[in-house]
Amino acid sequence: MSTVRSILDQKGSEVVTVLPADTLAQAVLKLTQHRIGAVLVLDEKGAIKGILSERDVVKHLAGRIEFSTTVPVSDVMTKGVTYVKPHQSLDECLQLMTTGRFRHLPVVDNDAVVGIISIGDVVKAVLADRAFQIGQLEYYITNTF
Repeated sequence: MSTVRSILDQKGSEVVTVLPADTLAQAVLKLTQHRIGAVLVLDEKGAIKGILSERDVVKHLAGRIEFSTTVPVSDVMTKGVTYVKPHQSLDECLQLMTTGRFRHLPVVDNDAVVGIISIGDVVKAVLADRAFQIGQLEYYITNTF
């Protein structure tokens, strides 16, 4: 079974971040520039303060006539962020994401952010694992009888 580390080994550990005091407009620009669905909100010391996803932005804008570019990220972000460790299984990640109804998980090791994974990353890796296992079973069946 693959782990979170296997995803980070493939995709890298780059994490796009913003500060709590950054504006929503600055955060949306980063989401757009990097073509990602969430940015991690870290304080100056690198501690996780929240996560800002596309859903958070849409929820904030729903029903508003005007969009203020001065709204701080801290007013819109999701606080109490769930994170995973590099050694955790992808099945655990899927369970967390499904239960929590979120699509991004920061990866923390020794109190430092070392990456972020998305539901797409996890599903892709799980499907690749399953395909490999099926291939191994097919090989075993066709070459042992």
